[in-house]
Amino acid sequence: MASLFVKEGTAAGMEFRLAGPRVSIGRAADNDVQLDDRTVSRYHAVMTERRDGWHINDLGSHNRIVVNGAPVLAGKLVHNDEIQLGSVVLAFCVEGAAPAERPAPERPGASAEITQTIRLSDLQGSGPAGPLGQTLQDDHRLRLLLTLTELAVSVRSLQALFDSVVQVLRRTLSVDRVIPVLEEGQALRPFLESRHDFGDSLEALGVSLSVVNRCRREGLAGVWRNAGPSPNVACVPIRVGSKDLGLIYCDRADPTAEFTNRDLTYLLAVAIQTGAAIENVRSMDRLSRRARSLSRQLAQRYDMVGRSEPMQALYEFIRKAAPTDAGILVCGESGTGKEMVARAIHQHSRRSEGPLEIVSCAAIPTGLLESELFGHVRGAFTGAVADRPGRFELADGGTLFLDEVVEMPLECQTKLLRALEEGNVRRVGDTRDRAVDVRLIAATNRDPAEALAQGRLRQDLFYRLDRLRCVLPPLRDRLGDVELLAGHFLEQINSSTGHSVEGFAPGVLELFKAYDWPGNVRELKNVVERMVLLADGPVLGLDHVPEELRAAPGAGAGDAVAPLDEMERKHILSALQAAGGNKKRAAEMLGIDRSTLYAKLKRYGLGA
Repeated sequence: MASLFVKEGTAAGMEFRLAGPRVSIGRAADNDVQLDDRTVSRYHAVMTERRDGWHINDLGSHNRIVVNGAPVLAGKLVHNDEIQLGSVVLAFCVEGAAPAERPAPERPGASAEITQTIRLSDLQGSGPAGPLGQTLQDDHRLRLLLTLTELAVSVRSLQALFDSVVQVLRRTLSVDRVIPVLEEGQALRPFLESRHDFGDSLEALGVSLSVVNRCRREGLAGVWRNAGPSPNVACVPIRVGSKDLGLIYCDRADPTAEFTNRDLTYLLAVAIQTGAAIENVRSMDRLSRRARSLSRQLAQRYDMVGRSEPMQALYEFIRKAAPTDAGILVCGESGTGKEMVARAIHQHSRRSEGPLEIVSCAAIPTGLLESELFGHVRGAFTGAVADRPGRFELADGGTLFLDEVVEMPLECQTKLLRALEEGNVRRVGDTRDRAVDVRLIAATNRDPAEALAQGRLRQDLFYRLDRLRCVLPPLRDRLGDVELLAGHFLEQINSSTGHSVEGFAPGVLELFKAYDWPGNVRELKNVVERMVLLADGPVLGLDHVPEELRAAPGAGAGDAVAPLDEMERKHILSALQAAGGNKKRAAEMLGIDRSTLYAKLKRYGLGA
């Protein structure tokens, strides 16, 4: 019988017995192993029992599966394997099984001898009398360590953090080199003091890979004394809980300048503070990205209104397309609500808890669009004073909406195609790729076939974008929704402006339905907003309708539409009749003041 034991995170201490042949794991309540943690996807992983044992497979989760510190999509499990799903750590156990054998530790090399070690597990509960407590009695080092402690809660970038770490260790350890190293997946990124950024490889820097691998694999802080001209090395892992974040590598070129146990414990204390700071920086980055996305979604929430047949077809498309991860091309005239459709698809997708980034390709200068999408590194061009992530990275785990994609320069289209096919982006001026997990929704108000014929859209990119296509109907093709939309916008504008307009006077909605709305839904909303802002009563009358709309021919309604003056004259007569000849009441019903009514009565020869 196999089981999963929760070591860290939600439900810590619980044990789940695995009853084969298939066990699902995730946040949703219908999973066999439910982990109610926001970092765990609704359906994160599935375990299957086969003839050769238990296997685990990723179900397209946001935070993926990490087994024994290495990300995996699928693999076989053995007794004592450690499985991390988001912030939850599980131990896989098989009754009666012996601990699984691990590869023997790599020897640091014939020319190096390890002289000092500290296992991180030995520090737990050591207190003031332990090795860390003794090291902190050194006032000079303590003061600088306290500086790092303060920095850990205030620093906002990894570059600034490692700049400070390098400076502190140079002042306190008298080392020739300090190389902080970050772990990203299975890759290692060394921080270069000379450039104040991350770059190059450990091999190019002459770092001992055997030392690095042993520190990582065993959670071992150690000092290596080398024979001959090789430098003496001190290396400590940066770890928070069971999570490996990287390591700090220091060396001294002088073979007589050996590191002491006191140096090693101090370096380990610095690494502990550095780990806390790294987690803080990354947490702040995740929170700021999430807050940024939420603020945009709240500021521009999607409101889809309509009961017409074209809208019913649109709702059905969203229902079917949203749960997939397929790319979508949204076509339609300006003002039909392409961004609203993208928001609806995102909020009904499995990525709804992730960010939604919106980019208007037509609104960003050509020279800046590549940096906006893919980011840049410091010094990539004039004005690039710091590393900056692009919208692809900001949308990682969520959705990226590219509006007016046909307006994107062809060179940028080539890089967009590469990012979609490979799942990687490269910042402007950078030398390495960064993995991103993004669903793309693109939109255009142009005919895609025409854009292809004109050479404005790459054919291979078009086929990549056009996996699912959605064509939005113009408002003139769903005039039955005009009254519903106008009432919706009136309520919305009343709420945002503090007005209390009750509705539309007779004839206004008929006029709206007779108009062909070349600006579509956006134009209708602007007209209602203008009428509300200029209103001087509880009802919006014909006098409040913009002049250009009143002067427009009755497009879309044919010759049966009466001239506007005749419509207005009839509505005034109807209001007078309904008010029993009371002009004050009739003016209130029409949404105009009495002086305006008297002027119209005179104009139409209806008497005063």
